[in-house]
Amino acid sequence: MTREYDLFERFPDGSSLWRTCVSGLGNTRFQLEKLAQKSKNKFYAIDVTVGKVHYLRLERDAFSFRSPKRSEGRSNQGIA
Repeated sequence: MTREYDLFERFPDGSSLWRTCVSGLGNTRFQLEKLAQKSKNKFYAIDVTVGKVHYLRLERDAFSFRSPKRSEGRSNQGIA
């Protein structure tokens, strides 16, 4: 099953703008890389099927793709 992803650009003020929709994880990575070459803003993808968010992370000119850690965005009380 090929998954669908919506790609977004996140601006410094915290707002986001939808950029495109693509099929497949490989195409998603490729499109995020292309977008990142044109802008210094952050980019992320949402898996339309399950609603999972994936972030593009740039390190040493190499692109990686990751899901947020379980504890991201939660207080320590919510984890315990």
